[in-house]
Amino acid sequence: MKLSINLLIFACGIIISLITVSCTSEITSKHSGEIPGYYLNGPASDWDTVDWSRFHHQAAEESLQPIRPGEPGKSPFWNGSAKRFIYVPSFDFNTVNNSVKYRYTVISDVNSEHYSFEATNPWSLLTPVWKELPVGIVYLKVEGLDTDNNVTGLAGDRMFYKAAAFNGPYKLPATDYRSSVIRNMQSLLEQDHYRRWKTDSIPSEEYMLYCYPSKIVGSIIRAMCMYSGLSEGEREDAINMAHNAARYLLSISLPSGSVLEFFPPTYLDRTNSTSAARNRKDQLMMFYPAMVGSAYLDLYDRTGNNEYLEASIKIAETYAKTQLPAGSWPLMVWIDSGKAVKDNLCVPTDIINFLDRLGLYYGKTQFRENSEKAFRWIMENPMRTFHWEGQFEDMGYSKNYSNMERGKPLAFAVLLLSRSDEVPGYIEMAEELIRFAEDQFIVWEQALPRELFRTSWRPIPRRAYYTSKWFTPCALEQYDFYTPIDASSASAIFAYKKAYEITGKELYLAKAISLADNQTVAQDLAGGIYPTYTMNLAGKKRFSDPTTNNESNNVWTGWLNCATMTARALLELNDLVSRTE
Repeated sequence: MKLSINLLIFACGIIISLITVSCTSEITSKHSGEIPGYYLNGPASDWDTVDWSRFHHQAAEESLQPIRPGEPGKSPFWNGSAKRFIYVPSFDFNTVNNSVKYRYTVISDVNSEHYSFEATNPWSLLTPVWKELPVGIVYLKVEGLDTDNNVTGLAGDRMFYKAAAFNGPYKLPATDYRSSVIRNMQSLLEQDHYRRWKTDSIPSEEYMLYCYPSKIVGSIIRAMCMYSGLSEGEREDAINMAHNAARYLLSISLPSGSVLEFFPPTYLDRTNSTSAARNRKDQLMMFYPAMVGSAYLDLYDRTGNNEYLEASIKIAETYAKTQLPAGSWPLMVWIDSGKAVKDNLCVPTDIINFLDRLGLYYGKTQFRENSEKAFRWIMENPMRTFHWEGQFEDMGYSKNYSNMERGKPLAFAVLLLSRSDEVPGYIEMAEELIRFAEDQFIVWEQALPRELFRTSWRPIPRRAYYTSKWFTPCALEQYDFYTPIDASSASAIFAYKKAYEITGKELYLAKAISLADNQTVAQDLAGGIYPTYTMNLAGKKRFSDPTTNNESNNVWTGWLNCATMTARALLELNDLVSRTE
């Protein structure tokens, strides 16, 4: 049933005229009849437009699959802070006295029509109308009805954005993935502060983000180990840079005998530090040492230098000593005491990957039980509650689903898929996690209108929410920084690639390819590096930060760890799509 109606919504004390912003411009237009990618002999080499039409139909049908729907007293509702949905949702609305059924009214801002159905409870899925609803802002109202169909009261209402399902192909890649990765590395090396690692084992003061040494300097080790396998002419320099970066991290790691011995710090108070690093200089975020340990293993693989394997083992031993009985670790601890700063616990996917790698490839099986305890903790907590807390060193703490992220659920999906031959049901669990991350964080096209980011304390949304500039398809980072980041796309590429390898479902590969192709195009706009912000910023100063008005920081190159993670994702995908089957 449809009726025309004008929609005016009051939000945060501000009257908002809701206008859907299209992100389709000349540069984002479809290439009808042309298939993206460089896959001469690989698994996607024979795809044509019929295949892509099939993928779109499949994606539209799959959008009717709910993601962990809530039910009072049985399953928690995870989507209270969500702004958008690809997959059909349900909401935590109240029962109304004297009601025998409930009327659902969904009003579309796109066509000023409303869609309605009735259900026996106020938390039913929107399945009866979901496929009909156009992409755009909708307003949902659920009312109780008595036996005579009289309204007994309002069960709840909600405004949200119905997001577009996958409808690729989107953009032709600017180059093949391997060449793209090499170009990214060369662009990093053009920066004085980055190139300095060839001769120095102390970071430059001019690049602000070296105040996060584990994250940023650790990424330099990983990047240069990767580049050493891609560039014969610069192999020696790349390995030397990785050595210097590793020596620096080893030199600032916590001393033997301390509670967190051999852990590299998360924060440093440097001349040009961020306020977050300065305020937390006495704290350590517990999953970052595992990322450094993995970087040391990369360098050990390239050089055979036992110093780096031993450094990794020492980090793992500290994890074994500090693991909580339940299986996880505090998210943030005081360096001096090792005691938790807050009661938030780490979602330890990075730690599990690190400990598993030591056991699988280096014979260090003494950490297997630590890894298994951490795995069980995830299964018993976020996999049960579906609370995937955003955990970033420059953000605050969150509770009650207020700040969710895409990285941890996608990483755990890969872990589940890796173990899927051991336990029935792991594939289905992993696919649900991948759908969740897509539902909340992947923008295939038609990004959210900027108006949805207005608040009573920020009536003009920040520059990161210039959604008309979002360069789709892309992936958002976390609720508290709901903007497209290249590493977010990379984490999705890893998960889609693994899901395709395990299940054989080509839609996963199509999604991975679409995100990867767009990174090569965004790279072209940025002048060579993978830009941290996946935004169409053609004409802006190269490498400038799009979230501020500051154009004076000539050394800004984005987050080095993000560019490195994107390179890893594209290189791994290249190995798959260029492989003859």
